[in-house]
Amino acid sequence: MKLTKKVIAVITAVLMLTSAFVMSASALSISDSVLRFNEDGKFKIMMFADSQDDETLEATTTQLMREALAAYEPDLVIFMGDNTVAGGYEKQAQAIEAVVAPCVEAGVPFTLVFGNHDQEQGVTNEVLLREYQKYDGCLAYDAVPSLYGCGNHNLPILASDGIGIAFNLWFIDSGTSTAEAGGYDYVREDQINWYKDTAAALKVLNGGKLVPALSFQHIIVPEVYDAVGMMKLPFRIDEFYYNDTNYLPVPNFGAYTGYIFEPPCPSHINGGQMAAWIETGDVLGTFYGHDHVNDFTTTYEGIDITTVPTVGCNSYSNDINRGVGLITLDESDLTSYSYEALRMYDFALAEGSKIPECEGALSTFEYMFYKVIDQFLTALHDMVSVFSFAK
Repeated sequence: MKLTKKVIAVITAVLMLTSAFVMSASALSISDSVLRFNEDGKFKIMMFADSQDDETLEATTTQLMREALAAYEPDLVIFMGDNTVAGGYEKQAQAIEAVVAPCVEAGVPFTLVFGNHDQEQGVTNEVLLREYQKYDGCLAYDAVPSLYGCGNHNLPILASDGIGIAFNLWFIDSGTSTAEAGGYDYVREDQINWYKDTAAALKVLNGGKLVPALSFQHIIVPEVYDAVGMMKLPFRIDEFYYNDTNYLPVPNFGAYTGYIFEPPCPSHINGGQMAAWIETGDVLGTFYGHDHVNDFTTTYEGIDITTVPTVGCNSYSNDINRGVGLITLDESDLTSYSYEALRMYDFALAEGSKIPECEGALSTFEYMFYKVIDQFLTALHDMVSVFSFAK
């Protein structure tokens, strides 16, 4: 790995004095390329969800990434899972090289979470992680390899003056599929305990104050059905049975912003992750990939739940809302953050864009058409929301 991980001296000292925290010292380590707020007190995070392509990554996907990076100059990129789906080790290695190339070219550090498809091609996530780590700028690591999944880690963001941890980012492996759940996997107890222990240690380092945080993973939490006000039923539909509750996948339009083009797909088992976030109190918002055509934000017990639009032009997706997610943190107010879904059509219609020139791209007229459709549907959603029950 080209970026050697190290533990900040002050963290090591505190851990030596706080043996009550049963955790690996690497859980609080950060890279030589330390993340920190800029001189203007801002920190931007760009998310690429579900590129889900092989070694011949779609040219439109690559160009979208490049133009998004050039336009917004983020401080960190997060690949949100289902990043590569090539067959076998050599092709997976080539696919990883292709998908991280825009970040490497732009000199933007990146990290990732794994999705339910990454390791389906006969290569384990542990091997895939080592491939990502070969590239300059990769900050992903496996904090405690004995935990369920692969790549569970956190990345602290230092204050702009370089003194003290101002913010924290959690990255959790939400698994693949499991017979136990009868569908998609869920975050396990040992992962949750690691999160709680690490958050407690960060609090000690911060003078007894919680370090505010955001969390990122691939598969969404089951509480999303209650958050978006899905209609409850007195009888059971197995596909939409979550949290011991029966649902009809018809949301309350006033309970979210953005698009729900398909029913969210969490695990049927609730491992208590949301409850742990609520109890700990550090997480302001959570971000997910997985449901490619969805692109929405809702709130559950004060914690935002956001599905990021897919960046991939090869996997199933939607030309209305395909794009990338952008988070902006402001050091002057770390109790909140701003989020924006950036549309591919806006990049393609911008002066000088090379997206329409790529093989497989839509025409300029088609990108304009989808922009108009997006504007119409957004206005319609806002109008319907007025007549929805208040959340």
